[in-house]
Amino acid sequence: MEQNVDKHEYETPSLTVHGSIETITQGTGGDTALDGVFPIHTPKGQLTFS
Repeated sequence: MEQNVDKHEYETPSLTVHGSIETITQGTGGDTALDGVFPIHTPKGQLTFS
């Protein structure tokens, strides 16, 4: 049984730097604010969910 398999040339992966880890993750710690979706340091009492 033959298979017709086209082989593709290997492409070396690349790394794109989007900034420093400190800047990207600032505000993700602590338990008084959820900063992943809202502006950094938004108090939990000011969050709105729909």
